[in-house]
Amino acid sequence: MVNERIVALSHQLRQSGVNVSIRSTQTACQVWDLFKNESEISKMKTALKSVYVKEAYDEKRFDEIFDEIFENDDSYRIKPIDQRREDPAIQPEDIMGLPDGQQSDYSIESMTPPEFDVNQLRKIKVHEKDLLKTDISNINTFDERILDLCRKLSQKIRTRRSIRRKRMQSNYIDMPRTIRTNLKNGGKLIRLQNAKPHLHKNKHIFLSDVSGSCDWINNWFFTILYGCQKSFDKISCYEFDNSILETTDALKLESYYESYQNIYNRRIKNGMIHGQSDMANSFKEFLESANLNHRSIVIILSDCRDWNGKRENGELESAKILREIVRRSSKVLIFNPEPEAKWDTPTSCVNDYVDAGAKIYEIKNLENLATLITNL
Repeated sequence: MVNERIVALSHQLRQSGVNVSIRSTQTACQVWDLFKNESEISKMKTALKSVYVKEAYDEKRFDEIFDEIFENDDSYRIKPIDQRREDPAIQPEDIMGLPDGQQSDYSIESMTPPEFDVNQLRKIKVHEKDLLKTDISNINTFDERILDLCRKLSQKIRTRRSIRRKRMQSNYIDMPRTIRTNLKNGGKLIRLQNAKPHLHKNKHIFLSDVSGSCDWINNWFFTILYGCQKSFDKISCYEFDNSILETTDALKLESYYESYQNIYNRRIKNGMIHGQSDMANSFKEFLESANLNHRSIVIILSDCRDWNGKRENGELESAKILREIVRRSSKVLIFNPEPEAKWDTPTSCVNDYVDAGAKIYEIKNLENLATLITNL
């Protein structure tokens, strides 16, 4: 039998971004039938948690929503239903208010009020799918769901890039070649010609701005890169503010948290915390450190604000060095988290970098960022 609270629990969890399938809801209903005669709600909660929670970061959401539906809301607080009690001095026993370890003589089902209004549950204000399309400048940088979303995006990017690579390696029929080859056979397709697309084994080099104006998005960028790095043939990573820091080896550590902590400690050691960017010096060091060739694709994450930039004969120093980076590599792409409307302001170097040969892309939202990385 389907229980209204279980259905509401599944709905609220799904709205908050937890992966909940129909089978999970069916299993949860079976759990309810098994535990409804128990006197400890904690057993029910643990059993349902084993059904719904598949990722460690989903546990907190489950606890909040479960407590809302079964415990915290006074209008839905599980209370004993016993019409025989007439003495107002005798208070009904509330199993949910009992200290841990104590049991009640009442079953969970008997203590659950039959009336239940789903419409009175707390509305999930922002769905995770909506966060993907939210303007990146309007996202709360302290929202813990963002890192979870970036992890999920990295998995999707890795899958899409893997599928694309498999298609390139498969033997599809090249129909134009097949038709031309079989013209001598009167147009009958006797000999099939397989398509052999060229595999471009490029080296992708990521250069991320970690200065005070970009460190907020760099954390998300790092999270996505960490999850999808194996979908690239060769990858190198650098960070910069007024100098550069290579982080390729740290990115390849097995644990995400260990990798992030390693890089963060390096930043502290090099004084790269909320610093001010010096694009000219950073690009110069990058040009000397990175082994660029015709197979190198350089991806720069930056708002293109060269605060210490100097001009010589009207040409920006950092743009002059970037022109050399473009010449040595296959192409240079710049992902800019600033709105395009701000690119023409005095301190922005976007036009200078475009003239140097780089291609600039605006990061509108997380979904757009994932698409840009997928298409590399």
